[in-house]
Amino acid sequence: MIKIVQKGKKMKKTIIYLAIIIAVASTCFVTSATATAAPTITGIHGGYGVTATVTGAKGLDWHITIIGPIMIYGMKTDGIISSDSETIRTPIFPSAFGFGKIFIKVTIDRIILPDIIEVRTAYMLGSLVLFVRNIPC
Repeated sequence: MIKIVQKGKKMKKTIIYLAIIIAVASTCFVTSATATAAPTITGIHGGYGVTATVTGAKGLDWHITIIGPIMIYGMKTDGIISSDSETIRTPIFPSAFGFGKIFIKVTIDRIILPDIIEVRTAYMLGSLVLFVRNIPC
């Protein structure tokens, strides 16, 4: 009976120590995650393909997705952002190719936090992306 009581006290101390360690570790994690500025996507342009400027997202994955009824090639492009401010684009060769009204979706994937997504509408004529506009909310 005495040994069971002693094991119970040790178990309670172990649980309390683990709870303290987890609380301290989670506080450090939340502090470091909120200390960085949120990445931004600006300057989504058309022309020969799609370009966008991304800031504050070094080391994160990016995707440019072109959605349209007549898309023949190049609907999704992705990569990893290597600097603090970078211009990302669909490839020049082979380029995205389609016709008609399209939606352009630029995404930055963050591991734990929600993704950052910007969506635009445009018209595509072959490899040319024309009349890029914001979608009203």
